Amino acid sequence: MFINTYINDLHISEGDSHRGDCPMCRGRNTFTATKIDGTIVYNCYKVSCGSKGRVSVGLNREDIYALISRNEFVMSHDKTEPFVMPTYVTHDLNKPIIKAFMHKWGLLKNLVSSYIMYDVKDDRLVFPIRDENGTLVDAIGRSLNGARPKWLRYSGRADYYVQHTWQIKKKAIIVEDIVSALVVYDCFPDVDGVAILGTSLTHRHVDFLSKYEHCVVALDPDARNKTVAYTKQLKNYVSEVTAYPLTDDIKYRKVEDMEGLRKVLA
Repeated sequence: MFINTYINDLHISEGDSHRGDCPMCRGRNTFTATKIDGTIVYNCYKVSCGSKGRVSVGLNREDIYALISRNEFVMSHDKTEPFVMPTYVTHDLNKPIIKAFMHKWGLLKNLVSSYIMYDVKDDRLVFPIRDENGTLVDAIGRSLNGARPKWLRYSGRADYYVQHTWQIKKKAIIVEDIVSALVVYDCFPDVDGVAILGTSLTHRHVDFLSKYEHCVVALDPDARNKTVAYTKQLKNYVSEVTAYPLTDDIKYRKVEDMEGLRKVLA
């Protein structure tokens, strides 16, 4: 097939991506292809085209070396000391600015030390991040005084955030930040709010999200292009994926958005 030949001729290295004009519809810069474990997954983001699929191209010597290096890094990463919260991050949440922030986003019911803490040194609200085993792996601090960066990673180990309740859930709403994920947790008890904590969807995100039966991509309104791109990418790995166009940031809990998401999830 033509597309197979085209994909092979791209010579994409393991873990890398290509973006350019679509060979099928000639859409300008609408075609992406990513190589993961010897298979290239491709999509065209042009609605009238919608070409997508996967082509097995195998691994060359450089790819195998890259995979070995990646696996060695992961193994050494797993053997590192567990993440320990800095001593200046406390459980004291009585400061007025903290209560104001939490009230603004409806997080008062989450006044639990395992969910939220406070960085007294940098004046940040801190969200611990635990893996599926309950192990503390990272934390992210949200500035309360306008300092930069707005969000600060304490270890950089976590690829995503989900408020683990150790209850098996079949559906997830994908959002951008932790506050949005907690709003999902508050408004949709049977759904996981998954914050991607970055500007792109990586293979680690895809691996985690593939466990769900239905994912709804609900990024902020100014990220519509990403919403479409993530939806198309996930359709290769998740049984049902829906792009939901929010009218406003999900943190504002607009009635039309909440009702629309409930209909989609139903």
